Amino acid sequence: MSDFLVLAKKEIKNLMRDRKLIFGLIIVPLIVYPALGKMMQFGFESATKETHVAIVNFDDGKYGELLIKALNVTPNVTITVISAGSVDDALRKALQENQNVLVVIPHNFSESIESDEAATVQIYGVFKEIGSGMRESVSEGRINAVINVLSEEIAKLKVRELGAKNPDAVLHPIRAESKSYLLGRIVDVPPTVVSQVLASQSYGLPLIVFLMVMITSQMSAGVVASEKENKTLETLLTLPVRRTTIVASKITGTAVMGVIAALAYMIGLRQYMAGFGETGVSLSELGLSITPAGLALFGVVVFLTIAFSLSLAMLLAVFAEDVQSANTVVSSVILPLAFPSFVLMFVDISQLSALWKYLLLASPFTHPVVDYRYLIAKDYTALGASIAYLAIVAGATLYVTARVFASEKILTARLGWGRQKGRE
Repeated sequence: MSDFLVLAKKEIKNLMRDRKLIFGLIIVPLIVYPALGKMMQFGFESATKETHVAIVNFDDGKYGELLIKALNVTPNVTITVISAGSVDDALRKALQENQNVLVVIPHNFSESIESDEAATVQIYGVFKEIGSGMRESVSEGRINAVINVLSEEIAKLKVRELGAKNPDAVLHPIRAESKSYLLGRIVDVPPTVVSQVLASQSYGLPLIVFLMVMITSQMSAGVVASEKENKTLETLLTLPVRRTTIVASKITGTAVMGVIAALAYMIGLRQYMAGFGETGVSLSELGLSITPAGLALFGVVVFLTIAFSLSLAMLLAVFAEDVQSANTVVSSVILPLAFPSFVLMFVDISQLSALWKYLLLASPFTHPVVDYRYLIAKDYTALGASIAYLAIVAGATLYVTARVFASEKILTARLGWGRQKGRE
């Protein structure tokens, strides 16, 4: 077995022995994120399960009773008609009976409709305690939906009585039909839905990239810093092995753990995002899909991004005296570089000027986010250009790291922290 494989195997074993590291990198994202998603899903289901509506009817006409009948046949809505002398009295009774909503039909409700005036129905959300308010919000939405339908039907009856053959055309003389033109083809899906689908695909990706980069960088820096802190780096460097092999083995060992951790976070975050519900439209329905060739290219992008972050973190760790200071140095450099990837959650890079576009793309950590969009759009030319840029940056960083390891700076390099200057 070659020296490289022996050292790489050693690095992986050392990392795998740290149970706290394994628990934090793999077990936590696979348990915590799905659990949060399930709790979110449970909250939505609980809020939308059933609406308890209390109604107090002060109206003597037919339309008040018609509204009660309409609400009574609405799915997931339970109606309780209460008797009260005033609105305050009705609210107290609704609170005592654990109702979500109180609907107040005023005394002039039918009279207003028959006089061709707008009738007003009061809807009170009944909050028994301070909570999320989700259940009351859903209940209000259901009541409003029923009132809108009833209002529409009453309007149609009135228009028909006036002699109109098509009440719908009179009430709604203009109708909009929304479609989308996406990548050269017409899609029978409204732009808002397309935006929701694309947003759901891209919102979680910057967070995944950030976690992946920070995890792998901290691990890479910790490997070098722990060697320096434990005084084992000198022994390692005296072995009859090329220092470039040592660097490559450390990066490979940490990269394996980084990829495993990234996969764990991707699976966990996917389960978490599922708790927010789906748009009902898939990428394939929009004519967007991921081919095996495209997926392989995207894998190269992820690999090069990890390689850059690992080599940069290892280079920075050379200037730290212990693991704690290494984490501080890495965070202070990696965080500003990774921040632009979050900008892409809200900004379409194609709409930016050339200056801002290239400033964002200068950070290697923005490329996985942008390249994923190239991937689903099958823009392999742009994907190839991104891979070439990442290969150059990662290769240059790895070269500099190897040169530092090949010199004596790896043993003598230090950062001049303020506290050290104070001691002098």
